[in-house]
Amino acid sequence: MTGSPRRPHLSSISGKPLRLFILFCLGVLTACAPGIPTGPAQPYTPGALPRFPVMGAALPAGTTRYDNRSLADLLVTLTHDLEWGAERPHLIRFEGPVSVGIAGQGARPYLKFIDRFLAQIRQNAGVPIARTRGGYNLVIRFVKGQDFRAKVPQHFCVVAPGLIKWQRFRQSPVRYGTRAFETQRSLDGMTIFIPDNASPYVVRTCIIEEVVQALGPANDLYGLGPSIFNDDAAHIWPTRLDYLMLRVLYSPEVRSGMNRGQTRAGALIALDRLNPGGRRAAPLPPLGQRTMTDWTKAVRAAFDRRKSRAKRVQSAERAVAIAAARMPGSAFHCRALSALARLGRKEHRRILPIVAQADRVCARAHGDDDVRVARIMLEIARLHYDGGNPAVTLALTENLAPRLAAFGQDERLTALYALRSAALRAIQQGKRSVEARRLAGEWGAYALGADHPNVRRWKLQ
Repeated sequence: MTGSPRRPHLSSISGKPLRLFILFCLGVLTACAPGIPTGPAQPYTPGALPRFPVMGAALPAGTTRYDNRSLADLLVTLTHDLEWGAERPHLIRFEGPVSVGIAGQGARPYLKFIDRFLAQIRQNAGVPIARTRGGYNLVIRFVKGQDFRAKVPQHFCVVAPGLIKWQRFRQSPVRYGTRAFETQRSLDGMTIFIPDNASPYVVRTCIIEEVVQALGPANDLYGLGPSIFNDDAAHIWPTRLDYLMLRVLYSPEVRSGMNRGQTRAGALIALDRLNPGGRRAAPLPPLGQRTMTDWTKAVRAAFDRRKSRAKRVQSAERAVAIAAARMPGSAFHCRALSALARLGRKEHRRILPIVAQADRVCARAHGDDDVRVARIMLEIARLHYDGGNPAVTLALTENLAPRLAAFGQDERLTALYALRSAALRAIQQGKRSVEARRLAGEWGAYALGADHPNVRRWKLQ
């Protein structure tokens, strides 16, 4: 993408850290992250989506540049393998229109968003899916947040086979969740549970990811780059690759009940028709799931907030060492460095070289225009601010907003404008600081809620 700032050369940071009086940097969002906050007693009220010319511009549908054989293998992995290591012998998908029902007190503010997202799926993947008032086979249930956190504290949201009520699911989340996925032989109904007191950006992310997974794909893969099915949760919205996978899954060449070999054969036929550029293309980068199991354990331990910070740092360092030895410059290396950088946020002098290395490795693994690189650039800018260099912070973030907006990163835009406001204030650019704070408030109202304490504080300053 043109207009992006150059990566900085590493140098020592001098000066006392400035107090970041309005920055609300949000952590990495993962589908199964431990230590998730309980949330407010009442749901936040989402504000309106601010207007931005390139919002979502980097997320079109279409063909990919990857080899069809590796794409067929990917579909098999996404539909037959489960992320906790189990296998599903038969492919499952909805064999007919998908009718989406909405239930729960917290649903109303998100109905228009849901309708727009379902329309994107219809357009980009060809899946016949729409919201209905009755007779649904896929239901999104908003449940009391405090009760949800008490029963499944390590999840932002969950999806379960069948049309079931929260009262039944909460009796045994393992029985109705994990085990049900392992024995599922058909896809006649699915239920998504979302806590009603989650921040609006979390609710929307849950809707996006869980609706897509409810359609049949049930695996998350750390080594998969441009995809919502990557466990690093960098991509909030389905990508070109994801929509192609859904289009193949719901093509006439693929049907429920197929075994792994039949799924691959059907997918190859469909891909030859849908992705002609993949007949003579390079394969997907190796996913490495079976050879990187110890790496996966280390990364998950690094994000386990039940462990001490020292142990989490050790786990992240181990993940970096494993990736550097076995798959240097890969998506695994990028993810491990990003995890280590996140754990060291409060030690800007020590961590800045690690973040800069993450920037280089992630650009190599995913490309300069990938959303991960933009997010790391925001982190580098924040570290320079903490180190007393607001001018460097402003230079690094000058052209970052369009890149984040192109990937629909509304919570990162909130952090970006808050950071720029603080940096502008530090160099006595009062009018520009007020304008940046206004934008932080607009994006914060949409991402965090119009009544979120941080958003109210920005409006008062």
